[in-house]
Amino acid sequence: MVLNIINFYFGACLASFISVIVQKDGLRWRRSYCLSCKNPLTWSELFPIFSFIFQKGTCRHCKKPIPHFLLFIEIVGGITFLKTDWYSKSGLIEFFLCLLLLTMAIFDYYYQEIPFSIFLISFLIVIIKDLLFEQISTLITSVFATSVMIIALGILVLLKKLGLGDLFFYLIISFYYSEYLANLVFLFASLAVLTLYPKLKAQKQTHLSLPFLPFLFFSLSILKLLM
Repeated sequence: MVLNIINFYFGACLASFISVIVQKDGLRWRRSYCLSCKNPLTWSELFPIFSFIFQKGTCRHCKKPIPHFLLFIEIVGGITFLKTDWYSKSGLIEFFLCLLLLTMAIFDYYYQEIPFSIFLISFLIVIIKDLLFEQISTLITSVFATSVMIIALGILVLLKKLGLGDLFFYLIISFYYSEYLANLVFLFASLAVLTLYPKLKAQKQTHLSLPFLPFLFFSLSILKLLM
């Protein structure tokens, strides 16, 4: 129980840290600051989740609202790493993969574009996992099992109904976990988007394209926790 709590907050800190280095500047180190007034944050403002709650979701300097996505991604980060097994090779490999998937989701939210290097490293992790814990025949079987879904998603990419990053995300979780889990992730993510659509329509923001990867990552985190 104590380890789970430590894992949760460690995951929230990781998510917060990645958000800071991705937003506005891409993958570049810099001190945390308010996106509205640009004032550097003090140490008391750097505690993920708690700082947002204690400050009532506003900046202490300019009183402008803090983006709710930051709180959302911190909570999701905590959920993602809640059950991390630090004492096994498979647990460590999964940790690094989820860290990369989290980075993809944050990149997609801010830019709707993801560096290809992150996809490449993710696929390398999948290959390493298969070489260590699976047989080559199992990987080949997975490719055939997911071929129909890959073709269907590929058509949606060509029709510009789905991003290429979303297809890569599906491939990564399908080969690393299972095609069954990958299909469930897409199903729940799609339902989440459809749930959000009426709210955006009411606000007349439906002309905006929704970043889909954050929904995919959120669905993956929840399903991993429940399974």
